[in-house]
Amino acid sequence: MKAGVSVSVRVRPRARGRGWSLGRVLGSSLALLMLGYLIWPYVVLWRLDRALTSDDRATLARLVDLPAVRAEIAHRLDKDANGRSETPSDAFIAWLEQGLRRDGVAVLERRVTLDWLRGLLPAQGMGPVVTRAFFDDPMHFSVRLGHRDRAPVSLRLRFDGLGWRVAAVHF
Repeated sequence: MKAGVSVSVRVRPRARGRGWSLGRVLGSSLALLMLGYLIWPYVVLWRLDRALTSDDRATLARLVDLPAVRAEIAHRLDKDANGRSETPSDAFIAWLEQGLRRDGVAVLERRVTLDWLRGLLPAQGMGPVVTRAFFDDPMHFSVRLGHRDRAPVSLRLRFDGLGWRVAAVHF
């Protein structure tokens, strides 16, 4: 045997990034789901805007949870529950509070309707008047509409497991 002869075998490293491993599939799926969840309320806001401008009452009814809006207004007006002692600044809220004292929550069912909500929101579309749209937490999304000729209106969307719906209106 000859001394000093060495034999080397060159092994090609496995190419990375060519196959889809389980971790990569799960990570990509999770990233797409998160992106979809983050975009979803903006799509609902766009659908709400289209429903308002085209007077699509059926879509508006699907996107607004009127019982939740009424419950939120009743809760905000309940001085015992909130510990508030000041009088509401808006004449409509003062009128509602007076009706609640006299007739109870039935006044909310008669007055807080889709037509009432449509009257608060701009008929020409919300796009030009949206001043903020952001997540409060993973289940709530707030939108502030700044009107030139009237007081701003805030909408709060809530995720109810099946989708995002307007659950509160503040003005």
